[in-house]
Amino acid sequence: MMLRGCVLVVALLASAWSLPAELPEPGRLALELGEEEFEDYLDQYLALQQMKQANNVSEYLRTHSGCNFRVNGDLGQPQPVYLRGARYLSAADNSGVIHLDAGEKIRVVCVGNNRHIAHAALLDMDSVVEDGKATCVNGNIVYGSGWMNDETPFGELVCSGHSVSTAEYTGERCYNNNQVIRVGHVVDGVFHPWYWSCFDQERLEVLYVWYEQNPDNAVHQTSVSRPGWNAGTFYPGVAINTQYTQVQQKIEIASYVGEELADKYVTARQYLARGHLSAKTDFVFATGQRSTFFFINAAPQWQPFNAGNWNWLEQNLRARIGVARYRTMVYTGTFGVSQLRDQAGRLVDIYLHRDANNNPQVPVPLYFYKVVYDESRQLGTAFVSINNPYYTEEEVKALTFCTDRCRNNPDFAWIGWQVDRIDLGYSFCCDVDDFRRTIPHLPAFTVNGLLV
Repeated sequence: MMLRGCVLVVALLASAWSLPAELPEPGRLALELGEEEFEDYLDQYLALQQMKQANNVSEYLRTHSGCNFRVNGDLGQPQPVYLRGARYLSAADNSGVIHLDAGEKIRVVCVGNNRHIAHAALLDMDSVVEDGKATCVNGNIVYGSGWMNDETPFGELVCSGHSVSTAEYTGERCYNNNQVIRVGHVVDGVFHPWYWSCFDQERLEVLYVWYEQNPDNAVHQTSVSRPGWNAGTFYPGVAINTQYTQVQQKIEIASYVGEELADKYVTARQYLARGHLSAKTDFVFATGQRSTFFFINAAPQWQPFNAGNWNWLEQNLRARIGVARYRTMVYTGTFGVSQLRDQAGRLVDIYLHRDANNNPQVPVPLYFYKVVYDESRQLGTAFVSINNPYYTEEEVKALTFCTDRCRNNPDFAWIGWQVDRIDLGYSFCCDVDDFRRTIPHLPAFTVNGLLV
C-alpha cells in the first residue's frame, strides 16, 4: 500500500504542472495516501490553487505603491520572525500581499540559539546580526540602516537556520482547571503567540486550542518544510511520537481488543495519525506553520478522516473566512473517547498509552470539533465530526447530539465535506449553545446566531 501511495503521489504531482485543473481534490485521495504522502500532496495542491489567484495579487500590486511583498514569491526561508510594532506582520486583507508604506520599518529577527541573519549585504560580514529593522524602499526592496550596506529584495533576508518556536505554560487555567499553554516566538523577552492550548496533563489530552482566523489568513505561504513533531516538556517519560507509530498503536489497541481484532482495525488504510488541531495552513508564514508541530496541538485521528472531512473543513473554513472577510476566533478540540468492539462484542474505550500505574492516557477522541466565533457580531457555528470508521450508521446517528444545522442548508454548501461517509468522519453542525450542552469546554461568550 505504501509503495502504491508513493507511486500515486509522484504521478499526480508530475501531472500537476502540465494539467493543474485535472489534479484531484485531496479529499478524494483520503483512502489512497498515507499521512506523510497526503501532506506532501496537499502542499502541492494548495500551491496550485493559490497560483490561480495570481490575477488578484497582480491587481493589488498594480494599484498600491510603497512596498508590496507577495506571501508566495517574496518570502525566503529559513525565515525570520517579522514584527510590525508589537504584532506579527500580516497581509493586507485577503490579498495575499503584505503592504508597507515607503519608509515604514519592520523588525526582522532570527529567533533561537546560533540563529542570525544570513545575507551578503551585511555591513560587517564578521558581525552576527540576529535582529534588524528593514525599511521599505519600494516594490519588494528594503534597506537596513546601520547593518546593511545595500538595498535588497525582502525575501533575501533569511536566517542561518529556522527560527525556533516556544511552547510554555502561562499560569492561566482553562476548562476543569487544566493548564493553558501558549505557542509562539520570544523576542527580547516578549512572547508573541500564534495559538494557545488547553491541556490535561493527567490524561495527556489536548482539550482544545484557539487562535485567530481573519481575512489575511486566506493566503498562506506554500512549500514550507515540515519540522519533526515536538513533545516539549509536556509528556514527561512518554515517547509520544513512538506511541503514534502503527506498530505501537496496534500493540496498544490489542491490549483492549486482542491481537486478532487489532490487526483488523489498524490497517494500511485505516490507522491513527497525528491530527493537527490548528492546521499548518491556518498560519500565513513559515514561522507560524512550523510552530504547529507540537504534540499539544495534536490528537489521535484516523488518517482517512484526517485527509477527508477534517481537511475539507480546515481548508474551506479558512477560505470562507477570507471571502466573507470575517474576523474570528477558532476553537478546535476533542471530546470523549472513541470505542472499538472487543472479542466479546463489547465497546471499549481506546487509548494510546498507560502510565506507570496502568492509568490510561492519550485518549483516541470520539469527536473532533471546530467552533468559529465572530465576536463583533456575536455569531458562531460548531462543526463536529465523529472520529471512528468502525461505527455503524445507527451508532453515528445516535452520537449526533444536536440538531444538524448544516445538512441540506445551502448557506453551508461551501464546506464541501461528505457528511455521511463514516470512513471519512461522519459530520454535522450545531448552534453553539446546543453544542455547549454536550461539550462544555469553551470559555463563556454570547452567540446570537449562526455564522455561515
